[in-house]
Amino acid sequence: MNKLQILGREGHRELVWDPEEVEAGEAEALEVIAEAERIVERALTSGHLAVRIDEPEAPAQRVEKFDYKAPRTVLVPPIAGG
Repeated sequence: MNKLQILGREGHRELVWDPEEVEAGEAEALEVIAEAERIVERALTSGHLAVRIDEPEAPAQRVEKFDYKAPRTVLVPPIAGG
């Protein structure tokens, strides 16, 4: 199962899907992917950082576009200093 993790002030949220179900065109999986794409696009527009993590020990890779085949994508809100 692949996932999108959204970090924020209101807590941690996850969307989870099976990429094989997406490939098969299953409606529920396609709905989750559509929601994830909207969330990532909105987050990137508002300054969030999006990273892709392919393996637990591998370094994260910054991304500018959602890829449902990525095992794990994490959205991190902008950090404000002061």
